Amino acid sequence: MESSIAALSMNMAMANMQNAVSVSMMKKTMEASEASMNAIMDMMEAMPSPDGKGTLLNVKV
Repeated sequence: MESSIAALSMNMAMANMQNAVSVSMMKKTMEASEASMNAIMDMMEAMPSPDGKGTLLNVKV
C-alpha cells in the first residue's frame, strides 16, 4: 500500500513537471512567433509601394 502511494506521488510529480515543461515550451514558441510577426510587419511597413499605390486602405464597408 505504501509503495503504491509513493509510486502515485512520483507519477503526479512527473506529470506536473512535464506539464510545466510543455507550457514553457509553448510560451517560448509563442514569443518566437510574435517576434517573427513583428519583423514581417516592420518589413511590410518599410517596403515602398510603386507610384504610391496601396498606401491608403478604405476599411469602411
